[in-house]
Amino acid sequence: MTLRRITLLLTGFALCAAAMPVAAAEPGPYPTATWEQVQDEETRWAQEGKVEAPTPPGVNRYDCVPTVPGAVPVVLLHGFAGDEYRAWGYLGPTLANAGLCVYSFSYGGSNAMRGGGNGPLADSAVEIKQKLTALTTRLGVPKVDLIGHSEGGIMAQYIVKTDPEIAGGVRSVTTISSPTHGTLGELGATLLGNLRDELPVPPAVKDLLAGSVFLRELNSSPITVPGIAYTTISSRFDPISSFGQNEAVITEPGVDNYVLQNVCPASKAGHNGTVFSPTTAALVLNALDRSTVRPIPCQDDSTG
Repeated sequence: MTLRRITLLLTGFALCAAAMPVAAAEPGPYPTATWEQVQDEETRWAQEGKVEAPTPPGVNRYDCVPTVPGAVPVVLLHGFAGDEYRAWGYLGPTLANAGLCVYSFSYGGSNAMRGGGNGPLADSAVEIKQKLTALTTRLGVPKVDLIGHSEGGIMAQYIVKTDPEIAGGVRSVTTISSPTHGTLGELGATLLGNLRDELPVPPAVKDLLAGSVFLRELNSSPITVPGIAYTTISSRFDPISSFGQNEAVITEPGVDNYVLQNVCPASKAGHNGTVFSPTTAALVLNALDRSTVRPIPCQDDSTG
């Protein structure tokens, strides 16, 4: 083990002690939430004075044994102004109910409701690598599958591309509504010009705009790493990752790109609705277990 990896590991253990509460080892099936229910619950909790977002049911079970042959742990990364429950209240327990071992942690701020994913993306990359190293060491596993929503997908792509040690421990990267090429597209980047640094927004927003230094590094070809399976899932009703063109698609060999409306024309899923869509869940499960092709359900989905 290299000195660098030891440093990542020790720092990660300290961070995870505070950021990754142990979920009760309760048997499934685990209840799922809709996007509307998640919003209502977080509003109610805030009114009651609660601060920290809960871990979704079925997630962070450290005694978990997968029932899917050949499965590796699944690690979920939330997006901007996110938290574990807000992003994964549906998909987390859905994957757990399918027999997978699912884990999540907050980054880029705090685990307060909507408190994560706000910091500079370069700093978040360091934090995620520390926590991921600590998690895989705790679980004693050589490989994981990464799934990210929005900013979380960009972070997954970035840490795998820029860190060979992290890449060596990742089997697949699945991104959902992630504006890999920058939100607002090239038009937005052109219109903003040098104004991006003056915008009164969190640092993460500036880094997520097309043309940022962070995204230029990510998009310097190629984005993908050989030996890792990549899947992107996006929606035409998502103004964040489909602004004029589809900023979520990676046009490189071996990448499976899915637009929800090509799979399910009835879907009206928006930026947040994509991670609460049964269509998305089926596509994710098929990406994680390519030996079994599951039927793809189709419904109108949440417009969130």
